[in-house]
Amino acid sequence: MKRTWGISIFFIVMVLGYFGYRSLTERPPLPKKSSEAVSNISSQSAINADHNAIMRDGEISIPQKYQLTQATVSGNFQTDQDLRNSFSGSDRLIMDDFYGKFDQNAIAFTKPEQYDWLVRNGYPMPQDVIAAQKMNIDELGNLVDQGNIKASYFYLMREVYGKNGENVLDKINKTGFDSQWSQRLINAEKLVRSSGSPFAGYIVAARAAKEGNNAEGVYAGYALASVMGDTRALNALAHAENVNTQSLMSALSVQMDMMRLANPNVFAGKPTEFPDRYSVGIRY
Repeated sequence: MKRTWGISIFFIVMVLGYFGYRSLTERPPLPKKSSEAVSNISSQSAINADHNAIMRDGEISIPQKYQLTQATVSGNFQTDQDLRNSFSGSDRLIMDDFYGKFDQNAIAFTKPEQYDWLVRNGYPMPQDVIAAQKMNIDELGNLVDQGNIKASYFYLMREVYGKNGENVLDKINKTGFDSQWSQRLINAEKLVRSSGSPFAGYIVAARAAKEGNNAEGVYAGYALASVMGDTRALNALAHAENVNTQSLMSALSVQMDMMRLANPNVFAGKPTEFPDRYSVGIRY
């Protein structure tokens, strides 16, 4: 138990230290010209007006880059359990199976503003999970080719992380790195890493779990999600045992470097922190 809490506390300190370092090394965008700023303000006002109209209808708008098949979701849920209970039958089974692949409840929320945060920061909602399940792998792959971030989540989870690693490597060797399949795999991973969504950390964790090399790689994924603003994700470390702290730091560092390679500004534009994280049962 002491070991477990020690790891959690260590990562909290490390995350804070990282952002202190980032503020010294990553420059903010240059100030915009006044005419451009005025134009952007006007555009933002229009966006806000549209958002308020949508909210009055009881829906939450999904940012365009995070849309799969829908532009909005219902906002009439107080907790993730309410959201889950709004589905039944095979849809509920599909949803539970997908979220069950992660060590941390990816859609945990106890307040509407937390639900809003998840929707706006690229988390796959149950509607996305069900819609993706109804697509065949080629349909998902075509969406990946078009740059769809959420389709990339589901493509990787089904086509790559849901299969034996040796079989995947064998397919790459047989088809070649220039094949459509290999390029889709590369593109999907790049889209996830460059997305700016904290859910990228969950995908990293799922990949490490499938590869089965070590626990540190899995926990590094959740630590990455925390760095991106989802401090709930560190809850996955609350039951960590026999984890090598140095290996964990190294794995996280590698993942952060890969995120920067995909998008140099990925951390500079990270989301605001998940609101009131302790209300969802954080144990650190």
